[in-house]
Amino acid sequence: MTKFEWQATESAPKNYPMKIVSGYLVYQDGSGSLYVPDKTRISHGWGRGVSSHVVGDDLKPLPDTLSITFFSYTENQFYRGEFDLPYKKILTLFQTGFYSPNEEGQATYGKIIVGVAPGGAVSVWLWRYEKITEVFYGQAEKIDGDWSWINTNPKYSREEYVQIGINEALKTPEALAALKKNGVPLGLWASYRQRYDWQPLFTNMALRDGRISLIKYFNGEQDYLNYPLEKSVAGSTRAIPRYLSFVWQPEKGKPRLFELTFNETEIFEAFKKLGGNGELLQLEMLMERIDSQYIFSVSLRNDKESLKLKKTELETYAARDYEAEAAEQLLSK
Repeated sequence: MTKFEWQATESAPKNYPMKIVSGYLVYQDGSGSLYVPDKTRISHGWGRGVSSHVVGDDLKPLPDTLSITFFSYTENQFYRGEFDLPYKKILTLFQTGFYSPNEEGQATYGKIIVGVAPGGAVSVWLWRYEKITEVFYGQAEKIDGDWSWINTNPKYSREEYVQIGINEALKTPEALAALKKNGVPLGLWASYRQRYDWQPLFTNMALRDGRISLIKYFNGEQDYLNYPLEKSVAGSTRAIPRYLSFVWQPEKGKPRLFELTFNETEIFEAFKKLGGNGELLQLEMLMERIDSQYIFSVSLRNDKESLKLKKTELETYAARDYEAEAAEQLLSK
């Protein structure tokens, strides 16, 4: 089978607004293409699809080429690129599919996400439910685009229009001040793709269904993980995690959902320090009972050293209430 039911969607990193001028995923068999949603300012998060347009036949060939032109607000710069996509890899992933806990059965991908970021970074992911898989990363070139591609209203100059877009996307004075102070981190999205030999480790914690419900990575990928990891999964390298959620089942009491959001600077420094030479790393979630209270902490460790990730944000909820809401949200995407 080489035709599937899929849609195209677009993505851009939070706080770095972008606009796709035009984009096309060209079918491998030469029969046509599917457009990437365009003309809207986007900054919803790297790897997070935004629009969902149902166009064309239900079953379509998969693409082997991406043609894309886009604008980066924070740089006031146009980019363009034409890329050969790894068709055989995309086809195999669609054909093989994956087990989905949300569907309680085998599923396959339903969307192809095209992401654009400052510096001309371009990524392509496959997505359905809890699983997002990166299949391509490339570099577009700077071009002198026609400003009418972005705005035809003479009321605003280019500089005014760009600043309005930045203000509306970043929203808060803190985010605007950070951009002014630090500038645009060109190369950041390429650095997100660094993979390490790391595994999760839960100490004094039993996971309900033996599963990390959702893990989101800085490179835009996301997945679930059965725990303990199967041998083939344990031996795989992974990008640095941005977010983890799991349900802790204590020996006594009701299950609790844990949501961990890692501090980007802290966790990247820890991974670089402890895993820079290819060491096996463990991301340990530790539950200790001290003076009749449960104390939770998270650390990154190799066989010689351990670093506590003190800036990790933790939120916890009654698991049953959360699961109904989370399932509804996932199924609606």
